[in-house]
Amino acid sequence: MKKIAIAISVCILTLFISSCSAVDKSKFIGEYELSKAEGVGISLSQEQIDSMKAIGLTATLEIKDDGTAVMDIFGEKLNLTYDLRKMTFTYEGKDEKFTFDGSRVAFNNEGRSLEFTKVK
Repeated sequence: MKKIAIAISVCILTLFISSCSAVDKSKFIGEYELSKAEGVGISLSQEQIDSMKAIGLTATLEIKDDGTAVMDIFGEKLNLTYDLRKMTFTYEGKDEKFTFDGSRVAFNNEGRSLEFTKVK
């Protein structure tokens, strides 16, 4: 489990995809849970994610109305800002592109991907 947590944390810091469209902020704001993670030789199924959640290993993304967000990956919290015009999250000065389809926030970079699904 520790290797999975480390791999997912690495993915978060190296994610990048392109997107040009802006989204409705009111639909974007909310709480999300990890629903997919692939990369670095790891692919987590929903069953594996649910099993991890059952033992307290959770990965969440909370997107706030004030332009900030908190990504909590197995207890490691990352404070982010976002720009819906650019479709980027910023962490430690680095912009990471994302997509949003109305219920999922997805990151993808060089075969590594994370997807969070809105829960509220």
